[in-house]
Amino acid sequence: MSSDNTGRGTQIRLTGLTKRYPKSVAVDNVSLTIEPGEFMTFLGPSGSGKTTTLNLIAGFTDITSGSVEIDGKRIDDVPAHKRGLGVVFQHYALFPHMTVAENVAYPLKRRAVDKTEQRRLVAASLQTAGLESYADRYPAQLSGGQQQRVALARALVFDPKALLLDEPLGALDKQLRERLQLELRRIHREVGRTFVFVTHDQEEALTLSDRIAIFNGGRIEQVGTASELYERPQSLFVAGFIGESTILRGVGGERTATVVRPEKLELHPNLAAVPTEHARVEVRLLQSVYLGSGWKHEIGLPDGTTGVVRDAGELSTTARPGEAALLSWHPRNAVVLADANAA
Repeated sequence: MSSDNTGRGTQIRLTGLTKRYPKSVAVDNVSLTIEPGEFMTFLGPSGSGKTTTLNLIAGFTDITSGSVEIDGKRIDDVPAHKRGLGVVFQHYALFPHMTVAENVAYPLKRRAVDKTEQRRLVAASLQTAGLESYADRYPAQLSGGQQQRVALARALVFDPKALLLDEPLGALDKQLRERLQLELRRIHREVGRTFVFVTHDQEEALTLSDRIAIFNGGRIEQVGTASELYERPQSLFVAGFIGESTILRGVGGERTATVVRPEKLELHPNLAAVPTEHARVEVRLLQSVYLGSGWKHEIGLPDGTTGVVRDAGELSTTARPGEAALLSWHPRNAVVLADANAA
């Protein structure tokens, strides 16, 4: 399990993947190619289909229609335990009566791997997870973060074709979660395997992923890198789910909405202060909050909704709460999207 494994990941291809239940459709015609060695994250709210899609890949849930391929071979009818995939859940499911080394060795014993080879592979996996000195401890003697790393080591020890991770950091506190995100990224780079990661936490997805698939209502809304999703969302759902957005209706065309990120907006006290190349609209300042790194302004928009403006440095407007101000933005920083809710 050293860096020379990089590039040995497997391709996973989903084609028209669908899962129907008697009264609902959990996954609706999902098609996606996950490239070898990629860290792909499924991101979306609860009930969006991301975990069901992961379970369809793993073989834990039967497919209604469509297909799953690993390196070009359909695995729809292959039992979960024969797909060669490692799986890590939010609940680690470690055996309390086994030591760390014994827990990590368990998949190898199930595969009847020679004991000498077992010891070698367990040692390598523990080293990758930074657990060499914990081999003889029991799960009850470990912190939550250490237990999670044991689960990772166990999932990787048999050299799986890909690693599937379902909200694996969800039970940890914020500080530990952020530290393990960096550990997980390091492990991914070191082992070079394909990782498919499920989360509802957008910050986590942005930190970890090579690409992110945004799920909504059983479908994929958009797939892209963190910067692509943030800078060029293709739907209002994506614009609202990834980071903050100010959504302006009635300024970009009929049945459209103009989306601008808060740091790309400017507030001005009067028309003379607005750059000539900027689009603009009159707003009302609701409140300004100093955050240390700059100012956050909440504004009232012409359609009655609210928006956010962020200043990285000095306070940009002399307007007081309740007063009118001019909001402006450069057209290149705006994305105009279809608005199904437009009148």
